[in-house]
Amino acid sequence: MRSLLFAILCLTLFLATGCQEEPHQAVKSPPQSTLDVKSSTKDQKTTTEEKPAQQEPSGQQGQPEQKPPEPPVFENFQDVPQLSLFPRAGDFRPAKDSDRLPYWKTFIEHLVKVTGVAEEKTTGSRAWVFRSIKSIDSLAYFSPLGVEPQTTYQVSFQLTAELPEGASAGIGILEFNKFLWIPGQYTEETFKQYFSGSHEGKRLTGTSKGEHTFTFTTGPETRMIHVVLFREGTHDRNRVMFDDIRIEKMKDEG
Repeated sequence: MRSLLFAILCLTLFLATGCQEEPHQAVKSPPQSTLDVKSSTKDQKTTTEEKPAQQEPSGQQGQPEQKPPEPPVFENFQDVPQLSLFPRAGDFRPAKDSDRLPYWKTFIEHLVKVTGVAEEKTTGSRAWVFRSIKSIDSLAYFSPLGVEPQTTYQVSFQLTAELPEGASAGIGILEFNKFLWIPGQYTEETFKQYFSGSHEGKRLTGTSKGEHTFTFTTGPETRMIHVVLFREGTHDRNRVMFDDIRIEKMKDEG
């Protein structure tokens, strides 16, 4: 009898363990064609929540403060992620008491569902892929980097896209006067408090395939930039693919 009870107990525990759900992933892969999605949240983490604009604690008294990520950076989506990419819909995250907040969250959730690191089956090349959403004109992903004031940086990247008339895609730069440990899109209040300038960077239309480069010089108070991978304008179901993103400080001449 004891052996029978023990066997029943083991079977019950086995069934209970096997019925547990897999944890929900924040980034799902885009539809497959010649691109086979190989990774999601383990490659790039995304979030929609704004946290207080302050430095994260170092953990123990006497230890140095956490150092922000900064150039030189090269992201080819092949190995360990070098850029932390966060979703962006429109110009700002609505305030907590705004009637628009639920709609904004819906756009963010939809954007995340059509985004991911995708791998081409024939070559093994990987890229960051997303596409537009019908009812919103401006979508993007951004990555915060610490920078030096009054310094020139160069940005290069590969962009593969077939954009309809009235649509554009590329990479732009937003400048801020402090590095903010906020893992998500800013509210208008936070944005205006720390914003110090912008650079259009490189905006492309029509068919794009190949490398693009631009330079920008930070302002006298700039301490952080957002590297913004954007897709704006007329909606279609084609995807934009960003790859080989490099940000580095230009060498002083002389």
